[in-house]
Amino acid sequence: MDVYTTEEQQIEAIKKWWKTNGNSVLIGIALAIAAVLGWQTWSQSTQTNREAAAVLYGQVVEAAKLAEQHRLSGNAEELQGQVATLSHLGEQLKTDYVGSEYAVFGAMMLGKEAMLAGNNEAAASQLQWAMANTASEPTRLIANLRLARVLASMEKYDEALKALDSVQPGAQADAYEEVRGDIYVAMGDQDKARDAYKKAMNLSADRNEGQSRPILKFKYDNLLVAGN
Repeated sequence: MDVYTTEEQQIEAIKKWWKTNGNSVLIGIALAIAAVLGWQTWSQSTQTNREAAAVLYGQVVEAAKLAEQHRLSGNAEELQGQVATLSHLGEQLKTDYVGSEYAVFGAMMLGKEAMLAGNNEAAASQLQWAMANTASEPTRLIANLRLARVLASMEKYDEALKALDSVQPGAQADAYEEVRGDIYVAMGDQDKARDAYKKAMNLSADRNEGQSRPILKFKYDNLLVAGN
């Protein structure tokens, strides 16, 4: 009898607790289920967007490849049409998938095509967009290096040097010093150019078991000959 009474009391206690707390428990369960479903939906959506961006970027790459083929063959009409396709696809990628690294790569592809077309202002704009929207520091460094080259080709030498100085180049330090040397050559400052090339050679050698990139020595030696 005592056991029965105890069980009845336990059941009654559970009923009272559920009456008081049941709604909170159900809400908590519902929120947990919603969170799981929401996470799954978000993950699936993110994956779908990533795959769609990859496909569109593949089309951008293909358009750039065809444009280069027409450029080399001298087919101006086909080149114009392919460049228009490349521009459309690249801008669509930037608009529809902003925040994706594929959009950043697309902007850099558009920047390269603009440089080939001699439109340096457009090239600089695309590279600045890439720098502002990438989450990858190596990608940002590459875009910044290309931007410095574009600015130098526009004879905006101070801006180009400022771009080089605006970042910590890390593993790309030798490439940065090489471009710095190129800029000083364009400015007619051979002493600073030699210093930059020499530094680039040393940095390159440190990364490649004592062997610097041949182009660096070539540029450095040319300046030595010119100095004589």
